[in-house]
Amino acid sequence: MSLNIFHIADFHLGRTFRNLPEAQDTLSEARYTTLQKTIEKANELETDIFVIAGDLFDRTSMKVGDIRKAVRAINQFTGEVVLVLPGNHDYITADSQLWDRFKKEAEEHVLVLDKKKPIELSVFEPEVVVYPAPCHAKHSADHAIGWVEKIEKDKDALHIGIAHGSIEGVSPDFDQRYFPMSVHELEQSGTDLWLMGHTHITWPARPDKRDMIFNPGTPEPDGFSCNHEGRAFLHRVGDDKEITTEIVSTGTYRFVQKSEQISSARDVQDLVKQFSEDSWQQAVLELEVSGKLEEEAFEAWQESRSKIRDSVLELRLDDTEVRRKVTSEQIQKEFSEGSFPEQLLSSFSEEEEEEELQMAYELIKEVQQ
Repeated sequence: MSLNIFHIADFHLGRTFRNLPEAQDTLSEARYTTLQKTIEKANELETDIFVIAGDLFDRTSMKVGDIRKAVRAINQFTGEVVLVLPGNHDYITADSQLWDRFKKEAEEHVLVLDKKKPIELSVFEPEVVVYPAPCHAKHSADHAIGWVEKIEKDKDALHIGIAHGSIEGVSPDFDQRYFPMSVHELEQSGTDLWLMGHTHITWPARPDKRDMIFNPGTPEPDGFSCNHEGRAFLHRVGDDKEITTEIVSTGTYRFVQKSEQISSARDVQDLVKQFSEDSWQQAVLELEVSGKLEEEAFEAWQESRSKIRDSVLELRLDDTEVRRKVTSEQIQKEFSEGSFPEQLLSSFSEEEEEEELQMAYELIKEVQQ
């Protein structure tokens, strides 16, 4: 057997990113662009099966135009079959308008896995049998894979389970609300392979031939908890059902958290230079900056904030800990000689008590305001 499977999940098409007003339109559209790019990548790799293991859409109430846009991209897959599993965000119901519209737009080689029953793909030799575990609600304390173990399986066929939900020890699900499964339950089901979705991190991080449970993570980063570049899995099934898996990078945008300390005008210049590279235009940056700066450097920092903001897709900046360093020259400049503030601050300055000097200065300025 020679079979290539492109495995992806959690596109969340239609996500709005309202908490990122400057970047929200770009990030929302990027998810459709990434879908198109992954289909093209799968075609380039001569993939036989394209699997979307849940949450293609972010919700069940999608606009018809957005459904069509997604299906147009998926229809372009040139392999044998696309398998699309409803996840807990785009779950299937008896009167699901989302999936009814999807099926109307989809070509024959695109299958929605909306029932818990085996699907035989006899186009492959030996035969491939798929065991879907679709979600029928957003939350459930019960998983949808229990039926798989009960099915008698042909030892010559390749048996692939596709499910969406939390995996014990892998996915955070403290309240057991997201179709929780254990590794043991998955391994005991009798399949050769489980293609999972739900958790936006890649697991396993370093795939091994001994692994049979895979969760690729989201293909386009969607928050600061997503510390990868957007990923999919490419599974190659060879003789004796030997499976080798590689990670495929898929995303465009990234979410980055950084903490920097500055103490001079040179530090300010270096920080601005760091974010001037073109790659930062595709980053949502959460930046925390701290430090004490003399007057000239402090003013330089105030001017530089806008330069950093213009260098990234969106900036969340916390520089409340960047403070003007209090010097004897500054004390003489701001306060009358012999005044209480001048005497108090000068005494701290002479004793080189920097923390006390800084606190006293900030308190005096606050009272003055």
